[in-house]
Parts: sequence; C-alpha cells; structure tokens
Amino acid sequence: MQTLEQSAALPTSIPEQPLSTTDIDQVPRLDIATFSSRYFRRRRPVLITDMATQWPACHRWSFDFFASLDPARAVTLEQGNVLQGETAFESAPLGEYLNGLASDASPAPDSAEPAPPAADASPRYLSMFRVFEQFPRLRGDVDFSLLEAMTLRQVYFAWLGPAGTLTGYHIDWIDNILAQISGRKRVWLVPPSASRAMYPSRKYDYRSTLSEVEPSNWDAARHPLFADVRPTEITLEPGQMLFIPHGWWHRVESLSPSISINAFGHDLSGLLLRQSWASALRLLHRLGLHGRGNCTCHQPDTKRTRPAG
Repeated sequence: MQTLEQSAALPTSIPEQPLSTTDIDQVPRLDIATFSSRYFRRRRPVLITDMATQWPACHRWSFDFFASLDPARAVTLEQGNVLQGETAFESAPLGEYLNGLASDASPAPDSAEPAPPAADASPRYLSMFRVFEQFPRLRGDVDFSLLEAMTLRQVYFAWLGPAGTLTGYHIDWIDNILAQISGRKRVWLVPPSASRAMYPSRKYDYRSTLSEVEPSNWDAARHPLFADVRPTEITLEPGQMLFIPHGWWHRVESLSPSISINAFGHDLSGLLLRQSWASALRLLHRLGLHGRGNCTCHQPDTKRTRPAG
C-alpha cells in the first residue's frame, strides 16, 4: 500500500509522454492560435526569442529601479538551493538587498558559464516575489497574453538575484511562461517520460514535485537511472520567453545578475484536478499530516515560515 507521501509525489493527472528532450522549437514570435495548437495543447516547450524584447519591463526594470520603489519593504530571500538542499531563508529590506545586487551587476560575459561563488557562500535569492500584488502599476510593463488566452487563472512572480542562484530540478503542476528581463539564465528541460529517472522527492513544495537529484553532486549508486537522462539546455537572453508545460522537469541557474518574471496559468482541467489536489495537500501540510519537517516552506527546527506560492 502506498503511503500518503508516496501517493502525493505526482498528481494522477500528469501522464507520461514519449517526448524527445531535443524537441524544443525556437521561434521569433507566436500568435495565440499557433501557440495553442502546436505547443500548449500538445504540452511542448517552445523558446520565443523576440516577443518580449519591446516590453517596457525590458527597458525600465533594473535592480536600482526596484530598490527605489519601496526600499524598506521586507522581502523573503532563499539561501541556496532549497529544493534539493536544506530549506533556509531570511528577511531583508528590499532596497538593501537590491542595492547590493546593483553594485555587483555588470554586463554579461561572453562565456555562458556562471562566475564561481565565494567559498561556502549560498547566494540569496528573491524568488517567487508577487511583484504585481506589491506594485500593481507595473502590470502593464509585461504581456503574457499568450498564456492568459489559454488559461482561466494566472499568478505572476518576479525572480531577482545574483549570478549562481539555482532552482533545482522540479515539475510544476501548472503551465508556465518564463521571461528573461535582464541578465542570463540557463535552463535544463527533461520531459515527463523521464520521470522515473528523475527520482521524485518526498520533500513537500506547494503545487510542485521535486527531484531528489542535484546534478552537481548526484549519487550514482542511489540514483542510477539519472545517468541516462539527457536534458535539453537553453540559455535565456534578455527579451526571450520559454514556455514550460506542466509536468516537464526543469532546473534554472543564473549565469549573471538576473531579473526574470513568469506567469503560471491553469486551464479548466488544471483547476479541477491539479489545483484541487495541490490545495488538499497544502491543507494536510498545514495540519502536520503531510511533509512535516520536510518542506520548502518551513525552516528545520524553527517556527519560521515563508509566504506560500
């Protein structure tokens, strides 16, 4: 019999699909009809290179810009890779954090390799920042109409941090368009058909399933099937957008100081199935019946929690 932890690892509405990791199109622009028929309905990722280049966000947003909006506002910062590592976060004033990033920011190097972090340093990351709830007037600076046309409910997050920030392998139960505003990020994609080799984790994360595997230090004896995984690597440049369908494993690393924004969206089946399942698990988690002591929202051995996504 499956335990609750085992049965909750993947929602039953996410099927396996025999998609190739190399089957990632790159297009300059998309209309809604083409996006729907070729990518959204078929759950195929696509890199869109030119649609966001003229967004006001790509011309106005910077660390200094955000720092000036409300410098004293308290924000929650992740410390390191909380998906595969220890859950750790801290609070800091928005202006103080971003002024530090602005002083470190410089044009991206010709090489796509991230600068090596300082010894024993864990980059602090302003992740899953509900930017439009905090600053509603910025909503017109971006255009996620492709995803909005296909979904009934959306949520938007900004991601601001230095080079070296890492969001480890996971799948989201909700469709996602990730847009790069400044800086560069590398994204690794693995299709749902490889889920067994990704070793779904029991660590609880709202509306996501995490992998046990971190490629930089993975244990071949514990996770032997991962040796056969061949992810697709994509480097996101400013003004580019990547559609990541629900169920696709992905890992994201900042190659330089970076500002990104993404839109998550649920269609009707997502709301009825995946979101309902996610809400039920969140309730069980709050009651201490699922993922207790092993989650991304509570620091171990403390009472500190981070805002839910």
